[in-house]
Amino acid sequence: MISYNTKDWFTFIFRFHKADTFRTLFPIMIAIGIYSGIVGYLEVEYWQLTEKSYIKNITIMHGMLGFVISLLLVFRTNTAYDRWWEGRKMWGALVNNSRNFALKLAVILKDEKTAIFSKR
Repeated sequence: MISYNTKDWFTFIFRFHKADTFRTLFPIMIAIGIYSGIVGYLEVEYWQLTEKSYIKNITIMHGMLGFVISLLLVFRTNTAYDRWWEGRKMWGALVNNSRNFALKLAVILKDEKTAIFSKR
């Protein structure tokens, strides 16, 4: 785990490019950006779409897609939290059961020790 000063967050913006995930995804992000730029250029300059074209009103689709993705993210987050909470309850039950078992064993073993010593 990296420990850092939370008040010195500005320097970590410039260290972001050293992360493994960023270095892995950077070429793909550049390729997608170039592809999007080419498609945008073709739409504006080459195809010269009319105002009634479905492709020209693509912003509506982006808004709806963003809404759907945000709902999906919320549901996945809630599911993950429910799983975490269920695991926490199970871990708590395991801790309680093992403590109770240890207490019962301590009583049983103490009785056996006193029984062995009393026979002598």
